[in-house]
Amino acid sequence: MKYRRTANPYYTRSAYRLVSFVFGLFLTGVGIYAVFIDLVDPSLRTGAGLLITMLGANLAWSAVQSKISWLSKLGPLP
Repeated sequence: MKYRRTANPYYTRSAYRLVSFVFGLFLTGVGIYAVFIDLVDPSLRTGAGLLITMLGANLAWSAVQSKISWLSKLGPLP
């Protein structure tokens, strides 16, 4: 059985791109908020906040460019 490539992958569809862009902006905001909230150790909040911000910004930018994001490449998470 041969695998056929689709001419229009799922990440190029407009609804997926819109939802990805909005969720990317949300993750970017959550990441920035996590850097400045003062509930945990500064190194932990800075590292986690920057990671979340980086993934959110990449998700939003990938939606604009119609490319697959890093978060999508991680696969189905448990």
